Amino acid sequence: MASSAMYVCTICQDDGISNVADTWCTECEVFYCGDCEKPHRKSRMSKNHKTMSVEDYQKLPAFMQEISSQCKYHEKLYELYCSVHACPCCVQCTTDKHSNCQDFKPLSDILKQVKSSASVELFEKDLKDLKENLDNAVKYLKTRISTCNIQKTEAVEEIRSMKKSIVDYLNKLEQQIIDDLGHKHKSLYPIWTLSYNNWKSEPVR
Repeated sequence: MASSAMYVCTICQDDGISNVADTWCTECEVFYCGDCEKPHRKSRMSKNHKTMSVEDYQKLPAFMQEISSQCKYHEKLYELYCSVHACPCCVQCTTDKHSNCQDFKPLSDILKQVKSSASVELFEKDLKDLKENLDNAVKYLKTRISTCNIQKTEAVEEIRSMKKSIVDYLNKLEQQIIDDLGHKHKSLYPIWTLSYNNWKSEPVR
């Protein structure tokens, strides 16, 4: 699986060149850059292939990105459906892993039946409801995150304001104590000086 940060053109990569991919072909299961996608789109064999932008491909769930239309054992396209094992098969699978199976149907017929069945409509409705619920959940989470950010900002401002009030009070208290000490020192200093001078002036006995 390609890196989620950047998808490289598969064709260019085979030639040792790293060009950023623009599209993904769901049938070829190949990434194409702009230059390689042009001949792919014009070719008779691939002009009707379904493609999607890399941006849309990135939005697909991981399990959908891992779904392959090629047999993982023989690297060939799935063309048949084994009713016994309820799985897609390539032509080589019929003589290999499914050699004992008898009931094979064209995969295209099975896909047509699936696409037209009522179960698909219900599945699509379930997906739509799920998407709506997820959107509501995301919206709620965004609102909660925004509210938490606001509350955090208000709390920080309140703490800073409280800190400033405490510092201002301590500074004021400090100044009051210093001023009080200064006044007391100023009033007592003459008395101490006079007492000291009187003591020195007394004759020694």
